[in-house]
Amino acid sequence: MLDDLQRVVNSQMNGIVGALEMIRQNDLAPDQREMIHLAQSSADNLLLNIEQLLESNTDLGIGQVAADSAMGSLSGIRMLLIDANEESRSHVVRELQQRGARIEGFEVPKVALAALESAAIAGDPYRIALFDQNIPGIDGETLGTAIGSSPLYRDTLVVLISNEHTRHDADRLAQAGFSAWLPKPLQQAMLLDTLAMLCTCIAKKDAPRFVCAGVHLNAEHVVSDNAHAFTHARVLAVDDNPVNLQIAERMLARFGCQVDTASDGQQALRMVHVRHYDLILMDCQMPNMDGYQTTALLRAAETGDEHVPIIGWSSGVNRSERDTCLAIGMDDFIFKPIRMRPLSDMLSRWLKPASTERSMVRNDDDLEATQAMFGADFAELVDLFLTDSPKRFVFLHEAILANDALTVAKFAHVLCGSTSSIGATTLAALCRELEIRAKNNILGDATLRLTEIELEYARIDKKLREMLARTVPHIELPPGAHNKL
Repeated sequence: MLDDLQRVVNSQMNGIVGALEMIRQNDLAPDQREMIHLAQSSADNLLLNIEQLLESNTDLGIGQVAADSAMGSLSGIRMLLIDANEESRSHVVRELQQRGARIEGFEVPKVALAALESAAIAGDPYRIALFDQNIPGIDGETLGTAIGSSPLYRDTLVVLISNEHTRHDADRLAQAGFSAWLPKPLQQAMLLDTLAMLCTCIAKKDAPRFVCAGVHLNAEHVVSDNAHAFTHARVLAVDDNPVNLQIAERMLARFGCQVDTASDGQQALRMVHVRHYDLILMDCQMPNMDGYQTTALLRAAETGDEHVPIIGWSSGVNRSERDTCLAIGMDDFIFKPIRMRPLSDMLSRWLKPASTERSMVRNDDDLEATQAMFGADFAELVDLFLTDSPKRFVFLHEAILANDALTVAKFAHVLCGSTSSIGATTLAALCRELEIRAKNNILGDATLRLTEIELEYARIDKKLREMLARTVPHIELPPGAHNKL
């Protein structure tokens, strides 16, 4: 009964939150924008309060105290803290360990980054990383931005602890990939409350709705960056609630999508039969034929390399709902109320931008930023990267020839991680695309994609050598992978 109640509340709030985000895209006066921001904050706080109430009260009676709730939500969550101040670091680690968190503290960024990478590759990532702003050799914002933009660390929420920032920096920090900002001196109550909220998002596989203490991302910046980015894409939105369909249609249109709507699963099946869609946004809970049944039928009808991304869309509170969606054949999941930032991220994962071919963005990388981050250790990192990568390409070639999708996905994932770490962002994105297609057993164009990856790797190889030649003229590096294959 309580799950049904929260499902109804979330579904209705989807219309309110969505409408507010759409209004913010208009040319508003400062006082009007402030009023909209206040309304959004109130809506978010209402959702959070209802969520906490229903989670802690099985019969709408008296709930447990907040400290107990925080202790339970932190239990078992793997965290990482980088802080050069030993006393402060030890205090935070001790406090969080007492509440069941699996937290490790680091003084040196290089050691922490190695631990982050190893944990991500091993499949047991740090779910929350806390960075003090005053880190030796690099500031916390720069380090957190690099971590937040890397696909390898997509399961890690980044928190900045700083007395050099204010709430006016919230939008910039959020767009850089941070999930929260905590002011110094660090207050225990604020730390525990923030981590408890982040852990709730992790448990529900939802995107955090805040940066810190009610400060929210300006959604109009998200739209301006991606406005009309997907004008070629035709999207089908399926939901039995007409308000949700209207909100979804208008939000998707802001990104340039051509949108059709269906009010139930049967109508969606008929529409897919007569028209191709680049993506389907599928409500999970619908009368007659729900999203799970509809997805199963759509997947059964697919042939060959034909695969349309289906994104689960739900206001439910079942923490395993995302896993159920993926198991049934959906490709991704997004929670209601729908918001511009998660929607933008989801579209970027599954749709190609209309105005940007890969050949046009091939010069996009962050190698210089990585070099600045690692300093004298950059040469060692490059040596490891150029030595290890050619072996991975050989394995990929063999797996593609053997039509072994599982192995292709495995080595594409490893390459995605290493290329992200070095700052080769476009190369990482190409590897990630190959990984996703291999996981869906789509290898028809794998050879072509690998050729594209190798061409981009050749560019990165050349640029890395030129960068090192300017700083370390006599270093000897292994020959590039493109010369070995």
